[in-house]
Amino acid sequence: MTSAHADGRSAEAEHARSLRVTMIDMKPRPFFARLIVIFAILLAMIVAVCGGVIYVSGQRAVRSQQLDHLRRLTPLIKEWVASAVAGAQTDEITPATRQRLRDAARIVDFRITLIGGNGMVFFDTDHDASTMDNHNYRPEVVSARKGEVASIQRHSATMEQESIYVAELLDPSRPDGVVVRASFPERSWNQLSVPGWQVVGGGVVAALLAVGLLSFILQRRWIGPTQDLVRTADLLAAGDWNARAQPRGAEQLQFFSTRLNLVASHAQQQLSDLHDQRADLQALVDTLPDPVLLTAADGKVILINLPAARLLAVSRGQALGQNIVHVVSDDAVLQLVDRVQAMLAPTNGDGDSPPLTRVIRLNRDAQYLTFQAVAKRTVGGGVLLVLRDVTALASAVQMKTDFVANASHELRTPIAAIKIAFETLREVYGDDATQTERCMSIIDGHLKRLEEMLGDLLDLSRVENPNLKPIVKRLKTADVFAHVRSSLGPMARQKLVELRLGERDNPERITPQEFLCDERLLGLIVKNLVENAVKFTPAGGSVTMSLYEGPAVDGGEAPVILSVADTGIGIPPEHLDRVFERFYQVDSARSGSAGRGTGLGLAIVKHALAALGGIVEIESTLGEGTTVTCTIPQVEAEVHSEEAMA
Repeated sequence: MTSAHADGRSAEAEHARSLRVTMIDMKPRPFFARLIVIFAILLAMIVAVCGGVIYVSGQRAVRSQQLDHLRRLTPLIKEWVASAVAGAQTDEITPATRQRLRDAARIVDFRITLIGGNGMVFFDTDHDASTMDNHNYRPEVVSARKGEVASIQRHSATMEQESIYVAELLDPSRPDGVVVRASFPERSWNQLSVPGWQVVGGGVVAALLAVGLLSFILQRRWIGPTQDLVRTADLLAAGDWNARAQPRGAEQLQFFSTRLNLVASHAQQQLSDLHDQRADLQALVDTLPDPVLLTAADGKVILINLPAARLLAVSRGQALGQNIVHVVSDDAVLQLVDRVQAMLAPTNGDGDSPPLTRVIRLNRDAQYLTFQAVAKRTVGGGVLLVLRDVTALASAVQMKTDFVANASHELRTPIAAIKIAFETLREVYGDDATQTERCMSIIDGHLKRLEEMLGDLLDLSRVENPNLKPIVKRLKTADVFAHVRSSLGPMARQKLVELRLGERDNPERITPQEFLCDERLLGLIVKNLVENAVKFTPAGGSVTMSLYEGPAVDGGEAPVILSVADTGIGIPPEHLDRVFERFYQVDSARSGSAGRGTGLGLAIVKHALAALGGIVEIESTLGEGTTVTCTIPQVEAEVHSEEAMA
């Protein structure tokens, strides 16, 4: 997969995360309110339409009923009028008939009108007949004079309202005779019909009651349980896997709640197992001595062990979730990670990709460390980085190379000198006594040097043996000083160097009468330190060796401090870090003269102290002298046979 593809995948992952956050933060609109409002509006519309239809139908029914009543009452009115008319051509009726007609109209709330042959109204129960105009042009009157029984609904100009009219000739044989007209005005049928607001109001009340009942059923059976499911889903989406939905409501919702709780339980168990596995993985990688670091596809650190945190000088909390460029500051490591991320995804389908291996050097505390870095692309697009510390191995390889070179050089010089002296001796033997003596002296000196070198190599080999077990016993300080005086005193006197034993620069320091140590290893340490100090101290100088107790640690036995100080030529600061290497000599000329050392003394001291569990420190000032301080712990140990040192 290319870096562009990796960036695309990172963008998609970021988009998915933002979408999940948006979905979690998004508050759903109140479904119950929306459902009820829509249902109430629809129901109100249905009620309004139905009420209107009922009202119009009722009005029509009332009017039809009124019209039927008029038709049945018209013959009766004709009988009253026919008996009251004085003559066939007169338009007058008796006062008694007038009153009778008015009483009947008032009782049934009718309007009765009598129209003469000329079209003039000569009687009307609701209006003054003298003020009314000619009615022969009224539609119902026109139909009646044609011999029909007219039934018409129209607006009355006289009453200024809608009315229903029924008109009929008093004498069907006389078209120009009296017309009897009965009518119902609008005020009458409005009184008989139900008001529209009552119909609509009753429908609205019924609709509200229906909505309330439906709301209660929906809330109890569907809406409430659904809201509980939504809240539970929100809690689960937010990471609260302890949330559970209460199975209630409709059967389908109870089934869904049960299934949701089952899914949450499985997910919680899987997350718990994943958390335990991650903790186990973290504990496992923390026990590894090699730094391990794992990144996701977006470059953020998702796993780091303690050795890696120590190497990068960060805490685990500071590193996790941060981009690797903010955690690692070494260009060599970042370039390796970029190289792995730029690799194409594997095409074999098993998610396996070949790891990249590089040897890198990191600077830590002014010291270069060598690591074998192994980086591998993960299935998810991240990078697994393992740094194997091979500093000791690289140093050992380099030391081996230097040892072979130095040993070859150190052996070649005396062998060459012996060879030349022997050839010269063969030529002048018996002829030149002086030259013969000189050659014999050269051969003897270099043979001693070879013997010394072989002895040091043998001592170094012994103290480097990992199976070496110190033979710890109680040693007397006076015996140690006496041995140094007897073995190295002549060498010091020959060089005119004062050898001071047991003197201290600090009078508060306590010299122990006895202490625990390995006699053979201590002898090697003292011999090489004092011998080295005497060799590099000019005539008139001094070498001081002292033994005193150091500060106790954790209430244990106080360690013994061995100090050897000289007033010799000193060591340049740039050489102090390497003087404990094999064959390393500050004298760059490496003349190989008998007055010089083999370059193995301080290496023997270092490894002998390591076998005793001690440490060595060196301080030197060029032209003023050198002080070597050895800290030797006093530890009781098992007594072993001397075969380990044999």
